[in-house]
Amino acid sequence: MDKRIEDHIIQQYYDNQNLYRSLKHDITDIIENIITKNNIKISNFAIRIKTEDALRRKICLKHKYKDVNDITDIVACRIITLFESDIDVIYKLIKQNFDIVEYNDKRKKNYDDRIDFGYNSLHLLVKYNEARLNMIEYSDYRHIVFEIQIRTILQHSWAEVEHGLGYKSQYEIPKDIRRRLTRLSATLEILDEEFVNIRDDIEEYNRGIDHIEKVLKTDLNYNSLMTYYHDSPIMSELTQIICEQFNISVKEEPYIISELRVVKRFHNLGYMYVHELDEFIIENRDNIVNFAQSKLRFLEKNKYFNPYDIFVWVSLIMLLNQGVDDPENIISNEMFSIPNKNEVDKGIN
Repeated sequence: MDKRIEDHIIQQYYDNQNLYRSLKHDITDIIENIITKNNIKISNFAIRIKTEDALRRKICLKHKYKDVNDITDIVACRIITLFESDIDVIYKLIKQNFDIVEYNDKRKKNYDDRIDFGYNSLHLLVKYNEARLNMIEYSDYRHIVFEIQIRTILQHSWAEVEHGLGYKSQYEIPKDIRRRLTRLSATLEILDEEFVNIRDDIEEYNRGIDHIEKVLKTDLNYNSLMTYYHDSPIMSELTQIICEQFNISVKEEPYIISELRVVKRFHNLGYMYVHELDEFIIENRDNIVNFAQSKLRFLEKNKYFNPYDIFVWVSLIMLLNQGVDDPENIISNEMFSIPNKNEVDKGIN
C-alpha cells in the first residue's frame, strides 16, 4: 500500500470525526426507534466508530482503498436479538428505512449443503435513502456507507467463543475437534429454533385462554375486581337478572369498592384470589339474587342499580355464612341496612 494513500485516508478519517459521531448518534436514534415501535425485544444494540489502528490494519491488508468513503465499516453497529426469527423482521424494517448496498447472509442454516460449523450472522451494508438525505439534518451522509450486523444472542456467544479458541479456519484444527465443534454449532442452531417455537407456542396458548381465566388466576385487588366484574359470566348474569326483575338500568359507580373497603373485607374473610371469590359467587348465586330482592324492593321508580353493590352483598353473605347474625356491628359506615340470614335464605317474592 502506498504510504501516501494510507496517510490521505487517515487524514480524511480525522477530518470526518464530527460527521462520524453525528452519524453514530442518528443511526442509534433511528434503529432504537424502529425496534421499540415494533415491540421487538433484543438483547443488545451496540455501535462503534473504527479506531485509527484498526483502520490502518484494514487499509494495509486489503490494498484496494483510495478514499475513506471506500471503507464501509468505519461506522458499524450490531443488533443482538433474542430470537432467530427476529433477524429477518429487523432486516425488513431496516430495508424500509435505509438503502441496502450489500446483503450477506452468513447464517449456515440457509445453505442447503452446509455440514460444517462456523460463524452465523446477517451482514448488511447500508446507506441513508433519498427520503432521509433530502432532510437537512441527514444531507451530509450522502456518501457514507455503514455496516449493520444482526445475530441472535446464541450466535453472538458462539462467535465470541470461536474467536477465543484462536483458530483461523476449520482446516487448521484436527478432524475430531472440527466434528465436536460441528455438533455444538448444530446444537445452538436447534436451540435458536426451539426458542422461537416455544415463544410462538406460548403466544398461541395465551391467545387461546379466555381473558377471564387469566383474571381468575390473579390475586384479589381493586383492579382485578374491576376486570372480574366486566369479564365474568356470573357477574353478567346476576346484573341481567336484577335489571330484568326490577326493570331498572345500570349505573356503574365503582367508588363504592374503595369507600366500603370491599377488597380488604374479602381478604379478612380469607378470600385472597379472584378464583376463590368466583367460586363463592357461583355457589351462592341464588342467595345473591335473594339479597338483591330484599334490598331493591323499595327502590324508587326510575332509580338505577349500581352493579358493584353485588360485591358488597357478597361480602355480607360471607359474614352471614360464617355465623355472624348482625354484620352491621362488624362493618362500619355501611350505606344500607342488612337483612337477617333467614330473609336472605328465603328471598322475597
